[in-house]
Amino acid sequence: MLEWFNRINLLWAFVLLAATHALLYYSLGNANWVALAFLAALVDTGVVAVIQLFVRQIARSSDK
Repeated sequence: MLEWFNRINLLWAFVLLAATHALLYYSLGNANWVALAFLAALVDTGVVAVIQLFVRQIARSSDK
């Protein structure tokens, strides 16, 4: 399952997450929904990037 994270393109993940968060915060009636959507997508994409680094470290250490 964790190897699946390595195939995620971070740019497209950010775009998809930003659009999803924008819809969410807009539908909740938040006044500052654009900034919140951007920041939430940035954090979520960062989490995916950290998971990718972690999985790559595990794969690299198991190859040795």
